[in-house]
Amino acid sequence: MPELPEVETICRGLQESLPGRRVKHVEVSWGGCLKNLAADQFQSRLEGCVFGGVRRRGKYLLLQLEDGQTLVAHLRMTGGFSLCPAEEPLRLHTHWWAELEDGHQLRFRDPRKFGLIYLLAPGQIESFPPLGKLGPEPLSASFTVSCLTSLLAGSNRRVKEVLLDQSKVAGIGNIYADEALYLAKVQPTRPADSLRPAEIKRLRRGIRLVLENSIRSQGRSFSDYCQVNGRQGDYAPLVHDADSAYCPSCSCAIEKIRLGGRGTYYCPRCQR
Repeated sequence: MPELPEVETICRGLQESLPGRRVKHVEVSWGGCLKNLAADQFQSRLEGCVFGGVRRRGKYLLLQLEDGQTLVAHLRMTGGFSLCPAEEPLRLHTHWWAELEDGHQLRFRDPRKFGLIYLLAPGQIESFPPLGKLGPEPLSASFTVSCLTSLLAGSNRRVKEVLLDQSKVAGIGNIYADEALYLAKVQPTRPADSLRPAEIKRLRRGIRLVLENSIRSQGRSFSDYCQVNGRQGDYAPLVHDADSAYCPSCSCAIEKIRLGGRGTYYCPRCQR
């Protein structure tokens, strides 16, 4: 599933190439991804619009249109955008595409069909419920040690489950929760309120470090994720990987467990 670094990479790719481009025509091959409009409404409201800025909130992409509308996308497990010449053949599972006046197309593809697309009228983004439920951005200045301490305090939930709760911290998913906990030397099964101040400080640093490193590498390379230009990312997980048999620090065998239904990787020697 695309997590914060992958969504941020797509966001930056769109921000570099999409603003100022006008939509000439829209085609929808599968309208099930459109969550607040029928296909014909989506087409008529998007056609003729000019794209403005693009930003990310948690795992959501927000594509602003110059008429005040906002195209909101949650990629879920396998969704993604590409911007390519119109003559490039459509890939299987491309559910909608916008023909742009300059001869390119913005395409949305999603093999598993779990992605969500909304086209919100001017002013609706401020009261869009999913965004209002999100916790702080882990790369923002407000995500301090004090902030993380408050999020973990009084909770006997396992610390990884807290990190995956989007109402607590926005954007962290399964891969980067494991990676951050590994860097912090904290076992994923620990109760959140059992972490000591030094461990919380390490955890905040680990969260930010792993997210920043992955963004620099344009996200993790896996089958259904690619950048807007079609290239895959280069981030190589330290422990969250079926091929990571041994801890890169102590050479102990990496253990894999199921935690909240998620495959969870950790080093039983380094993480306490």
